[in-house]
Amino acid sequence: MRGTARTAAGMLFAATLAGLGHRVLRITQQPSWPPGPDAVTSAAAQQAVEAFVAPDAGPRAAALPFAWSTAAAIEPWVDGERFFPRVFADIEAARSSVHVLMFGWREGEVGMRMASLLEDKLAAGLEVRIIVDGLGSRPYAQAREMFGSLAAAGAQIVVNDVLPPVRHGLYPDAELDWRPGDLGRADHRKLYVIDGQVAWTGGAGIEDHFADGRFHDVMVRVTGDVVRQAQAAFLTSFHGHGGPPAPDLARLFPEPEERGATPVALTQVIPGGFVAATLALREQIDRARERIDVMNPYLTDDDAIGRLVAAARRGVKVRIVVARKSNNALAAAALRHRYAELTNAGAEVWELPGTVVHAKVLIADDVVCFGTVNLDAWAPYRNAEIMMLASDRETAERFEERLFAPDIARSDPGVPPSRPHQRLESWLGDKLAYFL
Repeated sequence: MRGTARTAAGMLFAATLAGLGHRVLRITQQPSWPPGPDAVTSAAAQQAVEAFVAPDAGPRAAALPFAWSTAAAIEPWVDGERFFPRVFADIEAARSSVHVLMFGWREGEVGMRMASLLEDKLAAGLEVRIIVDGLGSRPYAQAREMFGSLAAAGAQIVVNDVLPPVRHGLYPDAELDWRPGDLGRADHRKLYVIDGQVAWTGGAGIEDHFADGRFHDVMVRVTGDVVRQAQAAFLTSFHGHGGPPAPDLARLFPEPEERGATPVALTQVIPGGFVAATLALREQIDRARERIDVMNPYLTDDDAIGRLVAAARRGVKVRIVVARKSNNALAAAALRHRYAELTNAGAEVWELPGTVVHAKVLIADDVVCFGTVNLDAWAPYRNAEIMMLASDRETAERFEERLFAPDIARSDPGVPPSRPHQRLESWLGDKLAYFL
């Protein structure tokens, strides 16, 4: 009987692991792009938040399709020494509200400076709302003191949990729910919305390695009508995690000082199959006729690589910038396994020395895509991500001048692996790419 019981228990354990593995690794894609007639316009962003309900879906219900909008200014700033001072300056100048959605916010020098600044704004009467990822920010572990101080000062904080228990409501006293929920789904987005007038997005967390040059990234300052949609993206996610409604929602959606004329679309990936950002990226690659420039730290997705190869074969000038030494050695090896295929098709692969490339930018002809979407097995399908597309030659050239031109000038051509151990490592990385 004991043997039978042990066998049954083992089978149950194996079945549970298999079920959890399927839940974590499954990929679901629903039609999410291009935006249809029911997509949320900037003018309707406040109404979308007012109508938002998430009884059981939680943050999944925040999968709003956004219509094309406009930006007054789109300014990319490369590396933390340039973008952090400007982000801090915008927050220091805030007069009504500061909203922060952040995967990685840690208790280092730059993280503590941000927390201190927000506590000052709370003392001055501003509304501060924060969404952080439990895996990336450790609010219940190493960063507990920092986030606890912010909550005590009046910040409203909610946490996205990658593993059970899922916490629903305000940190640190949220209710626990042991159901699997969105098991394994990180909220990888980075977004600031300040006074409802200024938005920042890009790849950088509030962490010291983005401030001191160890990680090479870009954050983009955006103003104009699209900021109201960014505000809606933040607030629906905040409410989806159990954050309370704002007492004066109209205050958070002011008329933009300048609506702007640059066509821009805000897109997201929301766990559960909403993959607007992924589909938009595919569309830009497939439509390109002149150039595609890609900077991405983890380029392992077979679909993305296949589309880049096809673009190069039809005569598009494709340039890919990655780090010479990545912070994810296996993902880097997986891409090197595809170097020969890419270069044989006519694509250029450039390896940037001396820093970890972490920016996520794609330029296709006159469209520039920027945000948090890695081209790996997780960001396009499984995690929460955010991206903006700007359809404007002048904006695309600004990214070229500030990011791609100087980086390619100091990079070396990527060389396919030739030594036996390199070839074995790259082969293994390629076989594991679905998990990377």
